[in-house]
Amino acid sequence: MNNDAGRELCRYDTYKMKHNEFIITLAAAMATCFLVGLIFYENLLLSAILSLAGILYIPFRKREQIVKRKNALNLQFKDALYFISSALSAGKSLESAVMDAGRAIRGIYPDPECDIVAELEIMNRRLLMNEPVEKIFMELAERSGIEDIKSFAQVIMISKRAGANLVEVIKNTSETIREKIEIRQDIENLIAGKKLEQKILGVMPFAMVLFMKTGSDYLEPLFSTAYGRVIMTVSLIMILTGQFIAHKITNIEV
Repeated sequence: MNNDAGRELCRYDTYKMKHNEFIITLAAAMATCFLVGLIFYENLLLSAILSLAGILYIPFRKREQIVKRKNALNLQFKDALYFISSALSAGKSLESAVMDAGRAIRGIYPDPECDIVAELEIMNRRLLMNEPVEKIFMELAERSGIEDIKSFAQVIMISKRAGANLVEVIKNTSETIREKIEIRQDIENLIAGKKLEQKILGVMPFAMVLFMKTGSDYLEPLFSTAYGRVIMTVSLIMILTGQFIAHKITNIEV
């Protein structure tokens, strides 16, 4: 019962890092910043100070995990809609269709910790307690913050209130949402190569500085004088700004 209650209150717009994950992520981020400091400054003290910037990666990591989890739930919801739509086509009520989808989805996602499996199990238990199906979907939409789930929940609520042909409306809505999610997947596949290129190009400036340092003493004034360190700092800021802009460009929302 406690696990179910915890799941019931699960919100997808927050992410709590596990203790081990937090330590590993922070250590990796600080080590990376320390290495960048050595490449650009060749000074242990400055590198140690720069390593503290690794703390700033933690919120970024949390946002990444939130987006990743939401995207996964959105794709899983598309599969659930397929089973719901199929059950409705067979003449079943929406409540029965949701229950059938909960059983069928386990064949695709056998992991009991999978979000859509857990959410459908919660829905089925609440339906057995005679809670309105539109209320259940609306609460999931609010907790997940996913536009497709919200659209589906609103269609159910409006159709129930207006007395429309619920089965036909939901079937059409399900098909539209599935097509939208598939288009989003196609776009993600198209820009996957560009994202890889962006990551490679992001490493290149650091590799070039390291290569030029090992080849000659041409860059020595940049590491041994205050003016040179100012130049390296400005260069580092420009590189990081470029990385940030490139990351924004390659993260297209549909």
